[in-house]
Amino acid sequence: MKIKITACTVIFIIFFMPFASEAAAKRDSFRTITDMTGRKVEIPVSLSRVALFGGPTGQIAYILGARKQLCAVTVAIRGSDLILAFDPSIRELPAPRSTSGHVNIEELLAANPQLVIAGTFDGTIVEKKTNIPVAYTESNMDHGIDLLKREIRFYADVFQKQSRADKYIDYLDKTISFIKSRTKDIPRSKRKVIFNGYGPNHLVTLGGDTFMHERIETAGCVDAASTINSTGIQEGLHSGLIEISMEKVLGWNPDILVIDTGDPDEIYKNPKWKNIRAVQDKKVYKQPVGVFIWDRPTAEAAVLHPLWLAKTVYPERFKDINLVKEVQRFYKEIMGFNLSREMAEAVIAGRLGIRFVGNSGKK
Repeated sequence: MKIKITACTVIFIIFFMPFASEAAAKRDSFRTITDMTGRKVEIPVSLSRVALFGGPTGQIAYILGARKQLCAVTVAIRGSDLILAFDPSIRELPAPRSTSGHVNIEELLAANPQLVIAGTFDGTIVEKKTNIPVAYTESNMDHGIDLLKREIRFYADVFQKQSRADKYIDYLDKTISFIKSRTKDIPRSKRKVIFNGYGPNHLVTLGGDTFMHERIETAGCVDAASTINSTGIQEGLHSGLIEISMEKVLGWNPDILVIDTGDPDEIYKNPKWKNIRAVQDKKVYKQPVGVFIWDRPTAEAAVLHPLWLAKTVYPERFKDINLVKEVQRFYKEIMGFNLSREMAEAVIAGRLGIRFVGNSGKK
């Protein structure tokens, strides 16, 4: 059978072939990911400019070896003493999202991101005011290890760093299993009661419906605030935090008190706290601070916080564990940071912090 090619056919092929080639090229240069809310997001295959709006989760880029793919971060990650010690160039990146939640759209556009990763509130603002693709994360104040792993997998998909994600998750699983193996035989009645007292008055805490409950239980302890619900919106406080009364703490009478501000000596000298068992036994400790303070649902804290707590509360069960060396090992193997002994000790003692700097990199 003969095929008859007309002039119209030739014109059709000549006219539409470039468009077909262009469409094919676009398909080859873009890929589709699924964000943590289940939304499909189209992003470039060669992803080199990502803006992160999640302060504590910014460390995941370092865990995955994706730091060079960032074009904008938050003031928290850019001002971390630990990050600055090993990556001072982070100061050069813009921070379009302020600590108060304001998003500077002009600054974001100037950073020219190919993708913004943000929570619901920030991401909605970006989508309404720009054409930048947004991948949404999920609030993790009320979730523990399972959601963290899903978060790591999500970021690994974005940055195409699956092997680094596997390495971190394996490290996390082995650490958690080790801690539980050392504390599983402690009778419930013998487990130490922990109270996390945050803020200047040490009466702000994380409730039993937050990730902290799982951390405390992992360390073989009892969460004093286990019956308190604190997720959701609390006026003047970050989600997950709630302010309680001194009477409530006196009723719990915790064995261990962990604070994030001030100094244990201040608590020991304060008559309001004198009847608390933790104060009487000199068992008040400052919360460690790494890239971020360890009382948040971050990747570093998921590994190191329960280990620190278990070692601190049950030293006789962890005699063979050198916490300084464990801190050094984690940051070197997982984040590529070679901490000196002095810096590892500063992390454990809570002496590091966040330096909130302006967009020029100056305080």
